[in-house]
Amino acid sequence: MKKMKEQKLIRRQVSKKLENLRDLLTTVRVIRSWSGYMRQALGMSVSQLAKRMGLSQSSVSGLEKREVEGRLTIKKLREMADAMECDLVYCFIPRKPLEEIVFDQSKKKALKSMELSDTHMSLEDQKVTLDFNERLEDLIEDKMYSKYLWDDNE
Repeated sequence: MKKMKEQKLIRRQVSKKLENLRDLLTTVRVIRSWSGYMRQALGMSVSQLAKRMGLSQSSVSGLEKREVEGRLTIKKLREMADAMECDLVYCFIPRKPLEEIVFDQSKKKALKSMELSDTHMSLEDQKVTLDFNERLEDLIEDKMYSKYLWDDNE
């Protein structure tokens, strides 16, 4: 029970922090290359950035191109940011609130579990007497804090 409360608190805190970042997604999605975007905003040429990084101009152009293609390492992005006196921020922003993602997964697992249980009981010529929605609600609650929530075979 204590672990469940801790997990619930952590999930709420993380979710609250990330909700503020969700609004940024619409802004940042239109920027294809942050290194190029910031470099230009600083009034820095490719050759100036290259010099600050100790690289050739063509190397920096290649880095910016790889960034657009999604093939640039975080390490290189950090080096570019440092050379422009910027910080690199890296995070995952959930598409929906964390609680909703966990609830959806829990419901999916609960429905699968109920289906299996009902099948076994009908094979044994037994009937489930509890209300479907009540059973589902209880199972969802159990699954939400299970360490097996994201396992495929549970």
